[in-house]
Amino acid sequence: MISLGHKHGLHVTIIDDSVVREPNLVRQRFWPCDLGQYKAISLANRYNLLLGMKWEGLPYRFPSRATDDAIGNADLIISAVDLPSARVAIGACEAVKHNCMWLDLGNGHRHGQVVFGGINKVMRDRFPNVLDAYPEIPLLEDDHTKSCSAAESIRTQDCLVNRAVTTAGMGIVWELLRTGETSKHWLVLNLGTGEQMSYPFPPPAPKQPKATGKKGKVSKLRKV
Repeated sequence: MISLGHKHGLHVTIIDDSVVREPNLVRQRFWPCDLGQYKAISLANRYNLLLGMKWEGLPYRFPSRATDDAIGNADLIISAVDLPSARVAIGACEAVKHNCMWLDLGNGHRHGQVVFGGINKVMRDRFPNVLDAYPEIPLLEDDHTKSCSAAESIRTQDCLVNRAVTTAGMGIVWELLRTGETSKHWLVLNLGTGEQMSYPFPPPAPKQPKATGKKGKVSKLRKV
């Protein structure tokens, strides 16, 4: 952003209360020296040291009181979570700004989806989010099973699926940063077939006509 002329660039806050485990070294950008460290702090420190940034890493569950300030200042929330309850909690978060947008990334073994929309009700009416795209999410049970080895991790999620979904999601972010807009609402990709499909936002609902009185004038309530 700075190289393109933006004065300040981006301020990014990484929120994750989990620590780096050995299976993470295969599918995520972590190294053996990161083992046992909080993911959020490890990533923030790395980019700050390499690129001279001032990004923040918060080792807390999101959303929570410890993350309210960061969320309240956010223009865009990007989530990549394993638990259905986490998506429900994000959608119900009251600390967000009224116009905050939400980009959710999710994947299975060799497939994934990206959904871009709003969080609060007003924004969701025009820009539906992942909870609207997949209304069954609140009914799903959380699976807290952890992969015990790199081989087991790859059996549950292919080695390249995270990168493929992330690249698709960052394409939307790049359009927003470069042009200030995007028509992409929902992306679905399948590594098995090599297909990627894109869906636009639904058209806005038609405006309700105003009640009118005689001669087409808008009726007004009479004071009592």
